[in-house]
Amino acid sequence: MQPGKRLLLILLRGVSLFLAHLKYYLKLFLSLFGQAPITVLAYRGYGRRDHLFLQGRVLKNKVITTSPTDSVWRNIVNNYKRFGSAEIRSAQLQVRIGGNTFDLVTDREGYFYLDQPLPYPLKPSEKKKWREATVHLVRTRRREINVTRTAKILVPGKAEFGVISDIDDTILITEVTSLLKLKMLYLTFFKNVNNRQTFQAVEAFFRALQRGKEGNRRNPFFYVSKSPWNLYDFLEDFIELNDLPRGPLMLRDIGLFPQRFPFEMFDRQYRGHKIAAVAHILRMYPDMPFILIGDSGEKDTDIYLTIARAFPQQVKAIYIHDLKNKRGRMRILRLIAESGVDNIKLVRSYREAAEDAEKLGFLDMQIFEAFGSGQR
Repeated sequence: MQPGKRLLLILLRGVSLFLAHLKYYLKLFLSLFGQAPITVLAYRGYGRRDHLFLQGRVLKNKVITTSPTDSVWRNIVNNYKRFGSAEIRSAQLQVRIGGNTFDLVTDREGYFYLDQPLPYPLKPSEKKKWREATVHLVRTRRREINVTRTAKILVPGKAEFGVISDIDDTILITEVTSLLKLKMLYLTFFKNVNNRQTFQAVEAFFRALQRGKEGNRRNPFFYVSKSPWNLYDFLEDFIELNDLPRGPLMLRDIGLFPQRFPFEMFDRQYRGHKIAAVAHILRMYPDMPFILIGDSGEKDTDIYLTIARAFPQQVKAIYIHDLKNKRGRMRILRLIAESGVDNIKLVRSYREAAEDAEKLGFLDMQIFEAFGSGQR
């Protein structure tokens, strides 16, 4: 980086840090004259019977409601609420699951983080794929408080395989490859979850993978994205509205001083949010094979190839959704040809991906067709 740019970045970071501290202490001062409502966001976690991974955030409560008839102004206001989050640092929480209790404190951005073995393993259950953890906010720096939320924890039982999927331009049309990303910004800030679209047949493909070859499995899904945590409620609603398999979402912090969680710094080989998140999931389930799904828009192919080389026994197939960008397509085809990795394909549609997955024994095309036609 050129010295001038480096100096400018240092100055911008300094100003950002000063303004963040000013904002925080101003809110602290104003809290002396009133008590703002506080909420706990408990993101979907995952783990095993003997290990728990859970993230969340404590924020000043900002109610966000959406409907298909929302105006452009309402969408702008809701996105302002999402990105103008007022975090609560140094809040004390207790997380309970089974007979286990953990005491946590939020960081400077209001996040809490738990990645720990369970001293008292959870009871086995083939019927319950999702377990519940209770997250109790005990106090902030200024006052005692009593807010409790339930966090859903994915604890897979017997599965043929797991699926890790990107979100942007893999399932959700975002136009991330548009000129200067202008279309992406327009869709993000001026549209709501009811107005956004999936790619054709993605629901049928994902549901068929979830059912597996025999049609009676419940293979677990995980979603990994570079989207910010500010969009968590939007993405969770999008998955529900489009009848996609539920799964934990691994998003990232943004800003001049983005928060890096411990799993992102675990191994120098996997620096970067998305690659670290995928590696963390595979390490959590070392005996489970995985299918990785991404798109040709950015770096999914590079990340997944790195993962496939590091975890050759676990990565069984990689599907890259072709966004029909000629330059990107040629680059990815070259990467695939030179990779030496088996079962990685650049696919033009999710039907093509499903047909290949059936040949490899991952799904039944009759199930794909049933979901594609709306006949469940």
